Amino acid sequence: MIITDVWFGIIAIFMIITIIHCDTYHDCGASCKCFLKVTGARRAFCNGYYIPKLPVSVLKIEIRNSNLTDIGHFALVNLTLHSVYELVFSGNSIRHIHQEAFVNLTCLTVLTINNETSLNVEVLKQALTKVSLKSLKTLRLTNNNWQYLPNDMFDSFKNTKIQKVYLTGNQFSSINGSAFRFFTLCERLFLEENQLTKIYFWKMQRLKRLGLERNRLAKVPNFCSLHDSLFPRLERLSLSYNNIGNIDKTSFICLPKLKDLHLKGISIVQLQNNIFSSLNKLEYINLEMINTLKRIEDFAFNSTSIKKILMQHCKFRFDIVERFNPVTIFKCCPNVNYVNLGINYLPKIPNILYSMFIPLDNLETLKLYSTNLVNLPRNLLNNLRNLRELNLHDNSIHTLDHSSEIFGNMTTLKFLDLSSNLISIMNKTSLQSTILNSLEQINLGANPFSCTCDQKWFLEWIKQTKVKIVGYPYRYKCRYPNKLEGQYLKDYNPTDNICKPWNQLYTMAIVLSLFGISILVIIIFIWICQNNIKNSVYLLRVVYSHRQGHFTLDDRLNYEYDAFVVYCDADRKWVHNVFLKRMESEEGIKLCIHQRDFDIGKNITGNIDKYLEKSWKVVVVMSNDFAKSEWCQWEVDIVQERRRRQGKDAFLLIMLKTIDSKHMTSPLRTLLESTPHVSFQTGVGEDMFWRAAARSLQKQLGLPPVAVL
Repeated sequence: MIITDVWFGIIAIFMIITIIHCDTYHDCGASCKCFLKVTGARRAFCNGYYIPKLPVSVLKIEIRNSNLTDIGHFALVNLTLHSVYELVFSGNSIRHIHQEAFVNLTCLTVLTINNETSLNVEVLKQALTKVSLKSLKTLRLTNNNWQYLPNDMFDSFKNTKIQKVYLTGNQFSSINGSAFRFFTLCERLFLEENQLTKIYFWKMQRLKRLGLERNRLAKVPNFCSLHDSLFPRLERLSLSYNNIGNIDKTSFICLPKLKDLHLKGISIVQLQNNIFSSLNKLEYINLEMINTLKRIEDFAFNSTSIKKILMQHCKFRFDIVERFNPVTIFKCCPNVNYVNLGINYLPKIPNILYSMFIPLDNLETLKLYSTNLVNLPRNLLNNLRNLRELNLHDNSIHTLDHSSEIFGNMTTLKFLDLSSNLISIMNKTSLQSTILNSLEQINLGANPFSCTCDQKWFLEWIKQTKVKIVGYPYRYKCRYPNKLEGQYLKDYNPTDNICKPWNQLYTMAIVLSLFGISILVIIIFIWICQNNIKNSVYLLRVVYSHRQGHFTLDDRLNYEYDAFVVYCDADRKWVHNVFLKRMESEEGIKLCIHQRDFDIGKNITGNIDKYLEKSWKVVVVMSNDFAKSEWCQWEVDIVQERRRRQGKDAFLLIMLKTIDSKHMTSPLRTLLESTPHVSFQTGVGEDMFWRAAARSLQKQLGLPPVAVL
C-alpha cells in the first residue's frame, strides 16, 4: 500500500511539472497559431495574407512563408494594442512596407526582416525612418539578397539604443562604415556571409563583437583611425573563411581589448614572428586553416596573454622540423591552457614532441587526435601538472606499456580519450592506479580488443569503477580471436578455470632456465677442469700417434735413457720426489737427471750435449721460476735444436705451475705455441696427467723426422 502511494505521488509530481513546462498550440484565427503556456499566450505564428487580431498576451509575432506582399499603413494596426517586443518577417513575398507601418509599435525590441528577397532595400530604408526607437535594441536584416547597403540606411537612428545589428547573408561587395555612425551604443555587428571585398569602418566606441567571416576579403581591414583605434573596446573578431593571404605584426595593432580572434579557413602560408604580440588582452586564437599553412616562424606565438590555441585541421607537417622550431614554438606563450592540434602530422621522434610541450606548464586541455601518433614519448606529460583533458582519438597507439613514464605521477587528469586507436589489451599495468583514480571519464571505444584472458582485469575493472566509460558497451567489441569478432566485450566472461591453466610460457621458462643452468654448469666445469681437459686431449693425441707409429718398440733400445729432464732448481723437489719416482718406479721409464747422472768433473755444456744424445726424448718442466732462470732459458735454446731435428713428438712439455705473462719469454712462448703440453694438477685429474705423461714417453717418433719451425 505504501509503495502504491509513493508511485501515485511520483506520477502526480511529474504531471504537474509537465503542465508547468509544456507549451500547447491554440488557434488564433484562420492563419495563425498561438504558442501558449499556462500563464497565457506568448508567441504567434502566422502565414496568411494579413495579420489578424491576436490575444493581448502575444508578445512575439512571426510571419513566415505567407502570401503577404504589402504591409500597408494599417497592416499592423491589430498589434498596437499589444506590448509586442519582437516582430519577425521571414520567407514571405513582401514587396512594399508603408512608411508608417511600424510607427505605433512602441515596445518593439527586436525587428527581423529575413529572407525577403523581393523587398527592395530602399523601400525598407523609408519604412525604418518611422520605426519607434524607444525600445529597439536588435535589428536583423538577413538573407535578403541585397546588393548594396545605402550609406544613409540608418540616418533616422539618431539617439538609438540599438546594441545588436545583423546584416548577414546578403550580397554586399563593399560597405562604408559611415552607415553605422549613429549606432553609438552598438556592441555587436555581424556582416557575415556576404561578398565583401572592401570595407571602410567608422569609429564605434562600444563595439565588442565584429563578425566578418565568409566574405571575400583579401587582407585584414584597417582598424586604425588617424590617432587611435576605431574599435577601442572590440573583444571578439572573426575573419574566418575569407581570402586573406597574409598577416603580419601590424594587422591587429589597433585592437587593444581584443580577446578572441578567429582566423579559421583563411589561406595564409606562413605565421610570422610577433603577429599577436601587440594584442595584450588576446586569450583565444582559432587558426584552423585547411591545408595552406606551410611555415611557422620561431616566435609566431609570442604573447603571454594567449590561453587557447586552436590549430586543428591544418594538416601542418610538425614532423618536418624545417617548417617550425619545436623548442621555441610555444616557448613565449607560457600561460596557454588549451591546445588543439588535431588532424595535423605530429613528429614520430619523441624528443621533438617532448620539446614542443615542455614550456606549457599551465596546460589543462591537450587535443592530439588524428595526428598519426604511434607512441607517446616517455616523460611527455610529466611537466603538465595541471592537465585535465587529453584527447588522443584516432591515432595508431597500440600499447600503453610505458604509461608510468609517460604520465608520471599525474593526478589532475579527468578526461582521457584513447578511442579509435590500435589498443588490443588493457591490463593492470596499462594505466597506473594514480591515473585511474583521478579520472572522471575515459573513452576507449572502437579499439580492436582481444577477447582473451589478458582482458580479464579490464572487464573486472569496468564492473567496479566509478569512472564514466564513454560509449560502453556498444563501441567496445572483440576483434580477436576470429571466432569472437564483432561480439560485445561485455559478453565475454573469462573465468578463473579458463584463464589459469598450465601456461605454455611456464614450460618454456622452465626449459630455458634448465638450459641456462646447464650451460652455466658446463662453463664452470670447463673453467675448473680446463687443465684436465687439456691433458685428456693430449692423451688422445698420444694414443692416436701410437696407433699411427712407424717404429717398433725395439727402436728405443738404441738410447740409454728414455728422456732427458730439463728443470730449474726451485722445482727439484717435485722432479726428484714425485716425477722421477712415478716414472721410473711405476712406469719403468728411465730418466736422465743432471744432478744424478752427469759425469763428475766435466763441464755442464759437455754433459748436456752428451746425455741429450743418449736420451730418446726431452722432458721440460716449466714454472714461473723456470721462466725467470737464465740458465733454464739457455737449456731451452739448446733443446730447441732437438725439436727442429725430430719434431714436436720428441718433447714432453709439463706445465708444473702456470707462467705469468710478465715472465713469459719469447722462446718459451714459441715452444708452447708450437708444441702441445700437459698441466700437472693434484686431486681430480691427477691420474689423467700421469697416464698422458707416461704414454707420451712411450710413443714412437714419427718417420721421417719433421721440423715444424
